[in-house]
Amino acid sequence: MRIPPQIIEEVRDRADIERVIGRSVRLQKQGSRLVGLCPFHKEKSPSFSVSRDKQLYYCFGCQAGGNVFDFVMALEGLDFPDAVRSLAKELGVTIPEEEESQADRDARTKRERLYQLNLYAAQVYEQALAKTPEAERYLKESRGLTAETIQRFRLGWAPPEWHFLTQAIETKGVDPKLGLELGLLGQSVKDGRLYDRLRGRVIFPIQIPGGQVAGFGARRADWVDPEGPKYLNSPESPLYDKSSILYGLFEAKDEIRKSRVAVLVEGYLDVIALHQAGIPLAVAACGTALTPRHAGALARLSKEVVTLYDGDAAGQEATRKATEMLLKDGVQVRVGALPQGEDPDTYVQKMGAENLKKLIDEAPSAIDFFVAQAKSRFAGGGIAGTTKAVEVVKPMILAIPDPLVRDVTIQAAARALGLEPRAMMRHLSTRPEDRPPEAAKKPAKTRTLAVPVVEKAILRLVLETPNDVLPLLEQRGAFAAVSHEAIRIGLDAARSAHASGARFDAAKALDHMVASEKVAPEVLDELRRALMTEQPERDDPKELVTRLLKQQRDAKYAEIKRRLAEESDPEAQVRLLAESTALLAQRIED
Repeated sequence: MRIPPQIIEEVRDRADIERVIGRSVRLQKQGSRLVGLCPFHKEKSPSFSVSRDKQLYYCFGCQAGGNVFDFVMALEGLDFPDAVRSLAKELGVTIPEEEESQADRDARTKRERLYQLNLYAAQVYEQALAKTPEAERYLKESRGLTAETIQRFRLGWAPPEWHFLTQAIETKGVDPKLGLELGLLGQSVKDGRLYDRLRGRVIFPIQIPGGQVAGFGARRADWVDPEGPKYLNSPESPLYDKSSILYGLFEAKDEIRKSRVAVLVEGYLDVIALHQAGIPLAVAACGTALTPRHAGALARLSKEVVTLYDGDAAGQEATRKATEMLLKDGVQVRVGALPQGEDPDTYVQKMGAENLKKLIDEAPSAIDFFVAQAKSRFAGGGIAGTTKAVEVVKPMILAIPDPLVRDVTIQAAARALGLEPRAMMRHLSTRPEDRPPEAAKKPAKTRTLAVPVVEKAILRLVLETPNDVLPLLEQRGAFAAVSHEAIRIGLDAARSAHASGARFDAAKALDHMVASEKVAPEVLDELRRALMTEQPERDDPKELVTRLLKQQRDAKYAEIKRRLAEESDPEAQVRLLAESTALLAQRIED
């Protein structure tokens, strides 16, 4: 259900950013702001700052920042609507039910009942494991798991009986059709009888970040049936969408958020083995290859992902595809290369936790890894071999959305391959179809990082004292002198809010910039930093406006000089000289 904009505004206005953040971060007063240890990366001295007046937070260490919704999204791994709903529930803000149709209400009620049934099934499987010595021995002796790990991941056992869970569901009085919909139960084609779909298997409940059980993974117990499929998972259901759910994210999200690093593996037991080995950052896609939705979920929590896929050819291909997707979302990727035939679970059992940690810590960047691999693979192939090596890494390099990072990567890759960087740069930017898809799909964003100092200062003053500064800008015609698009967007939003008497703050100004889709993330970060940096003394508004107008005149004068240098028409030269003389006269008057 879509949340009405006025409700979002009400939640934002009622949410006390200091109180919301203060539940997770110990904040102390420092000047006009509050500071504490950043919850998004490890630090010993506080670089995390919160401003109640600006309704912003910003970390001067890891550059995490935003408004109260951004904080809840980052902390809990939620999307925007769920972050709004979470705060609305806490604040007692009612999201109007009249916008919810009867069909939507029925779907929501049914969804809650499905979650309850999955939770009940997980409990039944857990209890069955405690009563089955063979299954416990398999997990503890064969897989090396401790009782604490088994409990933490809520591992269970589905007995080989055909109606063990079916009877438990019927005894509880739950509609068995819900079990069918979740894939817990199957139905005989012959006589229509229900039966347990997951039988004779070790059970891995799949929990989403909120803690609900969305589905199950089930591994074959070889001592019961050595012939069946090795893994059997929940089918797609209203709860279980394997293209968006990451196994282990519920258990790993807090540590990933703190370190801003995630480790991506392939299987349930790989995830569990890494957590037990003291690497609580591991997650895995559920029975499928990584998807853009998985990559987006990781990007919301982390800045860096280390892939730790199997060392075989399939694992290498999965690594390549995952790398490309993650790079598109602006995530840095490193590749942990396991020996051929090993997976993280077997590697940690053979080599120990410390060696695995070292392998992860020393993992090279994905581009470096694939460049070295391609160079080795095509060594001795001459020009054709080098060309093939470039083609291998080309999609990954083009996936990098930041032009500066992409250019630096191209230069480094070119040098590693023995190429002239400019030649490789030309090759990767000549055809439109080779450019990052984002460039074609979205309006071009300004990539200018250097927002003029005077314009940042004016935006700050407008947000602090709009009644004093906005009329001054209007009187002197200074709005037209603002050169940077991000500042123009913020000032236009401030003018509109001031005219209507609406509350306005720094968080809302930045929201308007984000909504415009014209302002690059780097610019937003620069402005958050500037707005959250304490000033030793307040700027003089009149002096700032004078400097802004001078900046406009200097820019015009430089442009006229450039045009004069290129102009050959005498009449046009006279007009340009007149314009430059008028500008010089204005400078003398000021």
